Parts: sequence; structure tokens; C-alpha cells
Amino acid sequence: MPNPSLSTRQVSALVVGTGISGLFTALKLSSHGIKTLLVTKSALDESNSRYAQGGIAAVLPSNPGDSLELHLQDTIRAGAGLCNESATRSILAEGYAAIEDLLHYGVPFDRKPNHELALTREAAHSIERILHAGGDATGHSVEMTLIDKVRKDPLIEVIEYAQVVELLVDNGRCIGCRAVDYKRQEALAIFSPHVVIATGGLGRLYSHTTNPAIATGDGIALAHRIGAKIENMEFIQFHPTAFYANGQLHFLVSEALRGEGGILRTKNGERFAFNYHPDGELAPRDIVTRAIYAEMQAAKMDYVYLDITHLPVESIESRFPTILSSCLNFGVDIRKDWIPVAPAAHYLMGGITVDVDGKSTISGLYAVGETAYTGLHGANRLASNSLLECVVLARRVSAYIANGGQTLNREFKLNDGSIHVAPHEFSLNSDSKEAGLAMRNALEELHRLMWEHVGILRSKTGLRQAQTRIQQLIELTIQNHWQTFVPVGTELFNQLEVARLITDAALARTESRGAHTRTDYPETKELQPLAATSQGSAGRTRIP
Repeated sequence: MPNPSLSTRQVSALVVGTGISGLFTALKLSSHGIKTLLVTKSALDESNSRYAQGGIAAVLPSNPGDSLELHLQDTIRAGAGLCNESATRSILAEGYAAIEDLLHYGVPFDRKPNHELALTREAAHSIERILHAGGDATGHSVEMTLIDKVRKDPLIEVIEYAQVVELLVDNGRCIGCRAVDYKRQEALAIFSPHVVIATGGLGRLYSHTTNPAIATGDGIALAHRIGAKIENMEFIQFHPTAFYANGQLHFLVSEALRGEGGILRTKNGERFAFNYHPDGELAPRDIVTRAIYAEMQAAKMDYVYLDITHLPVESIESRFPTILSSCLNFGVDIRKDWIPVAPAAHYLMGGITVDVDGKSTISGLYAVGETAYTGLHGANRLASNSLLECVVLARRVSAYIANGGQTLNREFKLNDGSIHVAPHEFSLNSDSKEAGLAMRNALEELHRLMWEHVGILRSKTGLRQAQTRIQQLIELTIQNHWQTFVPVGTELFNQLEVARLITDAALARTESRGAHTRTDYPETKELQPLAATSQGSAGRTRIP
């Protein structure tokens, strides 16, 4: 396919990614009168956020049994000692304000008959504090509401189907990006004093995941290449319950089912969760995941069962309409049938290191949402804290930019000083069917490698094997110039870079903690000062 033509833009603020964190950032920037360009590599409504079923955790004044201290305690306990307490307290304290913002934008949170906001409980929460919408369609409800606002906002421009291929730096400051617009077959050089990365997670690095195809860790790879600090990449949360059918995992089965009383069972009907933790099905996610995995291995089964048949039919139909409908498509009626489930890669606790205002270690570069590492999630995210973090960080970033953000002190042009933009470097995929097949085969191999050796259980031997093969695939990619083919080659290159970060970090952490389990180091070490920000850092190695 011919190389795309080139055009340049200069904008007040650039947001890369259009999940809830990106959309909310753009809306809040607009509320401060700042024109914003939103860029997404897919459709505006395709993101990880859309598939979030559970809800958003927050301490509400109308919930007298709850408190900031209780939410903080639950978060730190789930985080296995690696939460940054001051950052965590700061983010959680803004929960109610974030909910008020969402209500202001029109998010239709579910309510009780008396019109009070309905709350539920999920694993590792000590009290009901989770708001939900559409029963089990919270992410979709929030995202669709925000998209409607974005589309109508005159200060927000959206470019869909455009892959960001490089962040631009001038004198140590991020000043924009290069992107390739698939739809218009156009290469873009976008200059901005404020670049917000909101590209979401990286679940697609694993052969079994709850994430959509776009979750390939792009933002982390882009930031890492310009020297941004990356931390805690070894902590990948595997969701305990994804729906299993026909030899595959198909979609998330929300933790809210267990929060409402769902029971995990073996094929013989034995309830097993309490054999692993006194909180049973409501233990932290990492513990429930390992419990399910152990039962699967013991029974030589690819799944276990989640049973909610004892719940009232009316409650199932009103609370979990999305899951009910999705399971019925596979012939499973959750009102009377047990649900076959197994763990899948779900959420990254680490990412681009940012402060509580979303500022990275590179001037002009910010990160929000799953791609950011704030210290809130520690080694194991507390359920439904992720959407809270998305909204709070979006509020913080937009306020910082509005209140004291710098502007570019000159207009950048092509090949201007240290800024060199060469449109011929990237092509819209490869004309060679052989090359296309080879890239896809490399991706499939990487995904299997990550699941088998850098997945739920890890060891030095497996991690070393993964490390060696990942490096070989990186060299193969560079040798064949696959990284220049957009989007398959660029996504392959990004996934390889992020996979190496995860593997390096997993090798460096010689203990088991939270979502990181080493079979050769099963014990958890006593924490040393700064262990949360040094031992887990994977920002040491860079792909050339």
C-alpha cells in the first residue's frame, strides 16, 4: 500500500485514547475553555472501558457506614503492601466529587426504589460502596454518555482510526506525536504543549484475556521510548472469572456476581473458595484466581463453575442483564445453569509513573487511566477502583493544564532542528501476504509465551525462556522492518517492548506478592523502604 501523505497540526492539548479516562479528560479540558484533539486508533466507542461490567467505587455521604479510612484500608490490604498511601488517600478522597461530575454529565447510575443511588459490594471491599449502571453495564453506560457529550462539544475534535507511532521530544520536553490516519491515508505530525496518554491496558499480550483487541500497551511503549519512567510492570491482574465455552474464554463475568452471593464450585459441586481464604469468594482477586487455577489443575479441567442459581430470578434479570444475555448466546441460562469460568489477563497495576496530577517524568507528558501508575493499586487492584482512578486523574490533569500549563514557545515545522518527521518511514501495512502472515504468527507466539511463562504462575526458568524468545522476536521485527507497517507491525513492536518490560520486572522481583506469583519464590518478603517504586521498576531496558 502506498505511503501516506503528510500534514502537520498544532493544538492546545492532545489526548491519545478514548476510553473513559481520555473522554473525561477532554471534557474537563473543554470545561476550562481548552481546545482538545482526541486521537484513537479505533472507533471512538471501542475501548477497555466499554467492557467494564462491575462499577465505580466511591465513599458517598449517603452511605453512613462507609468512610475514607475504610476505603483506604480495603485498598491497601488488597494492594499487598505496595500502595502509595498518600497518593491512594488523595485519589480516594476525590471519589464523591468524581461521581458528582459523572452525574452532571448524565450517567444513569442505577437507583433504589426510593431514588437513592444503588450500591453493591465486590471482593475485598468491607462494605457496599460500588455504584453501577445498566445492572452490569457500567463501563458501557458511562462511556456512551461521555461520547455523546464529546461529539456535541465544539472545543473537542476527534480523529478516529489513527495510530500514534511516536512521541516527539524537544530539549527533554514532549511536544506532540506522529500518527498515521488509516481512514484518510495520511501521516500526521501533531504538536502540542500537553500530551495526555490514555491508551488503556495490555491484556492482548496474553492468549486468554478479557480485553478487546485494541489493548496492546501502545501508550506505555511510546512513553518508554522517550525515557519516561515505567514501574511495577510485573503486576498483571488476572480476573478470576471469564466465560468459558468451546475451548475459549469469551467475555468477563463480573465480580459483582460473587458480590451478590455467587458460589464457586468444582465440577462435582463442591464449594472450594473457603479452602483458600476465610473470605471465600470475596477474597482479593489474586487469591481467588490462584484458587480457581489450582482447582482446574487438580481436576485437569479448563474451567470451574460459578453458581448464582440460588438468587431470585428477578434479581438476576435486573442486576445482570448483559451477562444473562451473553451466556444465553452459548446455551447457558444463568438463572438455572452453573456458569463455566476460568481466569484471564485483565488489568495492569503498573504503567507510566505519574504523580497525583497525572504528570509523568517527562515534561509535557501526562498519563491517565490504566496506562498510568499512580501507586493506587499496589500489587493487586481493589475491584472497581479503576474507573474511580480514571475520572479523578482526568480531573487532576485537566485542572493542572488549565491552571498553570505551559505553551509551546515556538511553532514547530517539519525537520525543524531536533524534530525530524519522515513520512516514508511508515506504511499502511505490508503489500506482502507473506510478511503479514509472519507478523501475525509472531503475535500469536508472543501471546502463548506470555500466558505460559509470564502468566498466573511464574518461575526463573520460564521467565528466562520468555526473555530470550522475546528478544529474538524483537530482532526479527527490526531486521524485517515490520515495525514500520501500520497497524499490525507497530502493534507487534509495541507488544514486544511491553512484554520485555513485564518479563524483566517479573524476573527482578524474587518473591510472591499480590498478582505476581513465583513458584520458585513463594514467600513474600518484608518490605524495604521504596520497594514499591524501585524493585518493580522495569524502565531499565529500551528497545532501540
